[in-house]
Amino acid sequence: MQIELWSDFACPWCALGLRRLQVATAQFVHGDEVQVTHRAFELDPRAPARRPQTMNEVLAMKYGMSPEQVRAGHDRLTALGHEVGLTFDFDRIQLGSTFDAHRLARAARGTGIEDALVAGLFAAYFTEGELLSDHRVLWRVAIAAGMDGDVAAGMLASDAHAADVRADEALAHDMGITGVPYFVINGRWAIPGAQDVETMVLALDRAWERSDGVEHAGTPTA
Repeated sequence: MQIELWSDFACPWCALGLRRLQVATAQFVHGDEVQVTHRAFELDPRAPARRPQTMNEVLAMKYGMSPEQVRAGHDRLTALGHEVGLTFDFDRIQLGSTFDAHRLARAARGTGIEDALVAGLFAAYFTEGELLSDHRVLWRVAIAAGMDGDVAAGMLASDAHAADVRADEALAHDMGITGVPYFVINGRWAIPGAQDVETMVLALDRAWERSDGVEHAGTPTA
C-alpha cells in the first residue's frame, strides 16, 4: 500500500497527522506493507530564513486572536500530541523558511531513512525549538537519521532537489490541495486533515479491501 503525504514541517497538524498515521499503521493488519512518500507543501513559500516574531504573535496577528485564544489552541494540540506520544513545545518554536528542510527530505525519499528523517525534522521544529532554515540544524538531523554527513553537507550547500520540491507543490496545486496534512492512498483515495487514529485505521482497512476502485476510503483524487 502506497501513501503519499503532503505536509509542512511548520504545521502542527501535519506533525500530529503523521504521528497518528504511524500509530494507525502499527494497528493495521497489513501495516508492514505500507510505504509512505513524504511530499512538500510550504504553508508560506515566501517565508524569510528567520522571522523575529514568536508563533503566538504571528497567530494573534493573522487570525485576530487574543493571547488566551492562542494559548488555548496550543494547549489543545499539546494534549492531542500527548495521546500519541508527540511532544509540542510552542514557546520554543523559531519561525522561518522550511524550503531547505523539504529539500533534505526529498533527498531521503525512497530510502530507508526517509521516515526517520521526516520525524526528526518535525521533532527539531516542534519539540527542540530548532530553526529549520539553519543548515547546521538540518545536517545534525540528517546525521541522526542515518544520512552520510558528506552527502548531507553537499546537498545543503547546493540547490539539489529545489525543483523537486516545487514539483510536489505544483502537483498539490493541480490536485486542488489547499491545506495539509493531505494523505492519498494508492493514488486513489484522499484523506484530508489530521484524522484520529481510529478513522485512519478504518481508512486503511477500506482501502486495502476495495483496492479495485469500486468503492473508496475517502474522497477520490480523480
